[in-house]
Amino acid sequence: MGEYLRSEDFVNGKDGQIQLVVDGEIITLYGSQKFKASSTPETSERGQIGTRNKQSKIKGFKNKISITADYWFVQVMTDILKKYKKTGIFPKVDCQCINNDKGTSLGVMSKVYYDLVPDGDITLQELDESKDEGLTTDIAFTFRDWDELEAFNRPANIGRD
Repeated sequence: MGEYLRSEDFVNGKDGQIQLVVDGEIITLYGSQKFKASSTPETSERGQIGTRNKQSKIKGFKNKISITADYWFVQVMTDILKKYKKTGIFPKVDCQCINNDKGTSLGVMSKVYYDLVPDGDITLQELDESKDEGLTTDIAFTFRDWDELEAFNRPANIGRD
């Protein structure tokens, strides 16, 4: 029949850590609920004489991060915005994210994202009587570049039918 990934190597999305580095200060984002970094290729397209087909070429990438964090993260963002508001200089903000599900054979995946810039609304304060489980905040960033610090191993738990 075929080969498939066994459930022992399904990665638990809760096992990891997110840290911001703001002007050299490491801030662990305790209470975070979601993190996603993505890179979308930007392409140019061109036709030419001799073929009716168009050809595409990658000309760069649009890099984005989205984070859902505990409400205390509002203060972290407020402090960043205050620095910019007072000096006119936006602080250097990098981010490191680590996947580390010890129950898999994959090991650790760790990446660092450089030069984050907020992209969209930034919550400064919120009240919401319907949030008995606690307030969270969503924020989006763009980033300039990224590096891989540690890569996953190939899965060892392969099933065969």
